Amino acid sequence: MIDPSMLDSSFVENVSDMLQLAIMCCDRPPKALAIDVGCSLSAIYEAMKGTRTIPIKVRKKLSKLNFTAAATVALESTGFIRLFGYRKIDRHIQSMIVSLKVTDNIAYKDLEKLPVLLLNKNSRDDMADDDYAQVKIIAERLVDRTNSNINLIMELDTKYKLDLEKYLRGEKEKPQTRERLTAS
Repeated sequence: MIDPSMLDSSFVENVSDMLQLAIMCCDRPPKALAIDVGCSLSAIYEAMKGTRTIPIKVRKKLSKLNFTAAATVALESTGFIRLFGYRKIDRHIQSMIVSLKVTDNIAYKDLEKLPVLLLNKNSRDDMADDDYAQVKIIAERLVDRTNSNINLIMELDTKYKLDLEKYLRGEKEKPQTRERLTAS
């Protein structure tokens, strides 16, 4: 059994490092990328160095490059590193799946407690301090689980070129292979 404390990880420290990773994943030179998204090469390099933010006018186009780029734009826009951050962990897909399964197991056990904790409680004022603390911990673990999902999707998209951006925007129908997945 894996010790859940082993799952604690640090994140890539800033948006510029994550942007560099996203650009490396797209297998295109920065000059061609700058032309595609409609900004100057110096704007791309400055954003990669962290001396400027990603230009607002190109964020949507940049997020279409790959899932890592989309998460980078979301991170810069919100600052939510625990949600959109790129984890510094073993990026081998099998390791990430094992880590996600452990995180899911913890979150599932926490979710089973949540209905009882929230029963007849419509606001923070209705909660005892202990109940509030437990709900907050559960919510934080759900954020961690979501980040683990996002990181696995980043890695799958990078390795297998899944082109998930259209699906994420709702521009592409849900896959019709559900029967194949449930039959196995």
